[in-house]
Amino acid sequence: MKLYTNKRYNTIALYAILVIAVNVLIVVAILKFGAIMNLLSTIVTVLMPIIWGLVIAFLMNPIMVNFEKLYKKIVRNVSGKRLMRTLSITVASIVFMGIVAGVIAIIVPEFIRSFNDIVDNFSNFVESSQKWLDRVFRNYPKVQKFISDKIVEFGTDLTKIQPMLENILSGAWGFVTLVKNFLLGYIVSIYLLFSKETLIAQVRKIIFATFRKPTAEGMLRLGAQTNSVFSGFLTGKIIDSLIIGLLCFIGLTVIGMPYNVLISVIVGVTNIIPFFGPFIGAIPSGILILLVEPKKVIWLLLFILILQQFDGNILGPKILGNSTGLPAIWVMVSLLIGGGLFGFVGMLLSVPAFALIYSLTRDSVEVRLKKKKMPVSTQYYIENSHKLYGTKPVKKTPLSAEELEKIVIPSADEVNEAVETAADSDEEESEDPPSFDDSENSDNKE
Repeated sequence: MKLYTNKRYNTIALYAILVIAVNVLIVVAILKFGAIMNLLSTIVTVLMPIIWGLVIAFLMNPIMVNFEKLYKKIVRNVSGKRLMRTLSITVASIVFMGIVAGVIAIIVPEFIRSFNDIVDNFSNFVESSQKWLDRVFRNYPKVQKFISDKIVEFGTDLTKIQPMLENILSGAWGFVTLVKNFLLGYIVSIYLLFSKETLIAQVRKIIFATFRKPTAEGMLRLGAQTNSVFSGFLTGKIIDSLIIGLLCFIGLTVIGMPYNVLISVIVGVTNIIPFFGPFIGAIPSGILILLVEPKKVIWLLLFILILQQFDGNILGPKILGNSTGLPAIWVMVSLLIGGGLFGFVGMLLSVPAFALIYSLTRDSVEVRLKKKKMPVSTQYYIENSHKLYGTKPVKKTPLSAEELEKIVIPSADEVNEAVETAADSDEEESEDPPSFDDSENSDNKE
């Protein structure tokens, strides 16, 4: 028996199967959400060295590219590209690892010293904090007693120390894992940079082999735009945060602030986060100074405020320029969504991600407006909103008292009489028979 296939019905059946499969996957994802998240966490843990390799290669790539440009200017006839790539990767590795080693050499000893100082003088911190709270809340005895009891309880209750030690031990093991992933990622980044052009060409080859040519070209444009937005933002933000951290260290040293290195690191790291970064860095720094020298808290917060104003109005625009082009309201929305979903990493990457989505949406809207032969400027839709409805709104003015007096309103009897008269006239016209001209009829007979 020969089977005959119908292309139309086959297509309908395929779409039906796809819809059912998608619905089944959604139901399974909802019911097994915890198991799926654990699976994804395991996959991310396994791929972490490769992720680190991509991040390190992304950071080292600008150094390598700039060195290759300088090498081509110095050596006119570049014959050995492999030699040039080897030298450029070596220079980029030395610069990158030098920065990492320098930061670790400066920060880690200061962190250890600050931590030991805090632990050794914790009882003094508790006593000074109690005295300061007694002065501030002397007119509120109940609040003063409650806070004092909590401080004494925290300082004397040994059960609080065990979870702290467990967190420290887990943090130490996490630090070892971090170092391992970083070293493996560094090795992966070397291989990625060596074969950068080949890997990119292979990705392009796969895209053109899988999709139609217009779709493939659009995907490549999207990739180039994504790289431009993310590289411009992240590179500029890292440089900006390094400068802010250095200026913070210099300023705190001049005004004699304790733990200047620790606070400078906190301010520099949190400055990577746009908009909320200064507030996130100022809170733990203020609490730390509050425990040591409460009188200097105001000076610290004032200095951080001035520093962040300098960064937001002068330094940041000079370094970042218009790398994102994202309005302030969307920056806030992206930070809230990214931070709520993915924490610190989400807050760091949400701004360039939203900037890319905003740029793509803007370009798509402008293309559609141009096809409809309409203006693309947003200012036009602010100033000329009334023109978008086809007709201008009619400006109505109220009648004056004299005009109202001239209006004659007929009574109900007059209206009924006028209606009856009109009806009688219509009936008379309908009853009159049509008239014919006899002369015309005689002419026609002849």
